[in-house]
Amino acid sequence: MIRRRLTTVLATIALSTLALTGCAGTPAQLESATAEQLQSGVLDVSEAAAAGDLTAAQDSLTRVEANLRTAAAAGQVTPERSAEIQIAINLVGSDLSMAVAAAEAQAAADAQAAADAAEAVAKASAAAKAAAEAAAEAKADAEEDKRDKAPDCKKNDEECSD
Repeated sequence: MIRRRLTTVLATIALSTLALTGCAGTPAQLESATAEQLQSGVLDVSEAAAAGDLTAAQDSLTRVEANLRTAAAAGQVTPERSAEIQIAINLVGSDLSMAVAAAEAQAAADAQAAADAAEAVAKASAAAKAAAEAAAEAKADAEEDKRDKAPDCKKNDEECSD
């Protein structure tokens, strides 16, 4: 679900950066070179997110945001268009943060499961060792009892059986 929303928001950013002007004769809301730079950054975010590298996606998104601010300060994007793009960046940032938190929670759960499994293996190994030692001790006791009983049988000419 997070991935689907992330894809939708990334598409929103891409579409926001694509539009250069609304009508002929009006000033550009976003200069062509700036649009290309932002599109390239959005592509980096998309590729990193698709590859599961959420940290790289967040870093790329931070660069897109910095580029947007620089372009807005230089007058390469109108304040209205900058605000629209910033809203989309904020949505993606929120989705990435949730995805990172979910990945961290999953990693912690996986680590705990591995630790629990290792503990169970150690306990089973200790139990097996204790059982083997008990069996060996019982066998030694039985053999000792047999040896102790053997001289008595011979003295009394008794037949001894196991």
